[in-house]
Amino acid sequence: MGCEEELFHANDTGGALDRLRRSQPGGGIMTPTERRRSPRIAERLALAITEAGAQLTAETNNLSASGAYCTLDQFLAPMTKLQLRFELPDGSRRRLIRCSGVVVRVEPVITNADHGRYHVAIFFTDLAARDRTAIVRFVRQRLSVSPAAD
Repeated sequence: MGCEEELFHANDTGGALDRLRRSQPGGGIMTPTERRRSPRIAERLALAITEAGAQLTAETNNLSASGAYCTLDQFLAPMTKLQLRFELPDGSRRRLIRCSGVVVRVEPVITNADHGRYHVAIFFTDLAARDRTAIVRFVRQRLSVSPAAD
């Protein structure tokens, strides 16, 4: 058994690793991008956030039909419930998306000692079907025009 296999077995709890291996063709281990159910694109969109009556603004770093990843100047604890509003470019007009979300991950960004920033992953919890469809269409459209990777 190699070092890598020993490490996986030492850290494996309840056969989770074996389930991952069985779920992948050829028994491979899932990578974070393979776990995602919705494709994600790098996209900068203005994001209006309401949390417990407080208004915050952010800009998305990436977007999918499942959620958004953004940078905030204020800490939001994981599992914080949010109201979100953003616009998707749709040809010559913009489509307003309103939904609920929950903070699922927070990563501090150290820029300097006086100013804290946070990368925040938000999972959409209440998104109308027509809005989810609009996001899926927007993401697919952006993916189809993205330059091919070398």
